[in-house]
Amino acid sequence: MSNITFARNLVKGKIAETVFAQMLRETKTYTILEFGYEKVIPELVQQGYDEKNITLETLRTAPDFAVINQETKKVKLIEVKYMRSINLEYILKYAKRMSESWNPSYLFIASLDGFYFDEINKIISNRGKISRLKNSQISDELQKQYLQILQDFEKNN
Repeated sequence: MSNITFARNLVKGKIAETVFAQMLRETKTYTILEFGYEKVIPELVQQGYDEKNITLETLRTAPDFAVINQETKKVKLIEVKYMRSINLEYILKYAKRMSESWNPSYLFIASLDGFYFDEINKIISNRGKISRLKNSQISDELQKQYLQILQDFEKNN
């Protein structure tokens, strides 16, 4: 994979994370905490931890966000992925990997045809099938607005 392709995929992933976080923030129902390994591991390595440390290996698979529902106070650990189109085989593989260290956790996928969200154990039991995002706090209109951001990016790149 070329550096340009790698950078483009990295940008797409960051866009998906930003879309996810901003969409939830706009509902004013959730507190979104960045949680992923990108935020934690550099600090631990800087403190002298060996990158091959078993704890760091577990943190490498850490979900991107901890999301707190302000009404129920429930916390969900959520991994965010960008996929141009849904790939059940990849989703199943990724859900199984997440379940080894972060269970329960959830997977949110931003794709060009919409947003998807499910608990990883449900994804595994459904052999990679993931449900469309259904949340009374995130209206179809709000989802359409954020989906347009993804589609505009793809169209221009």
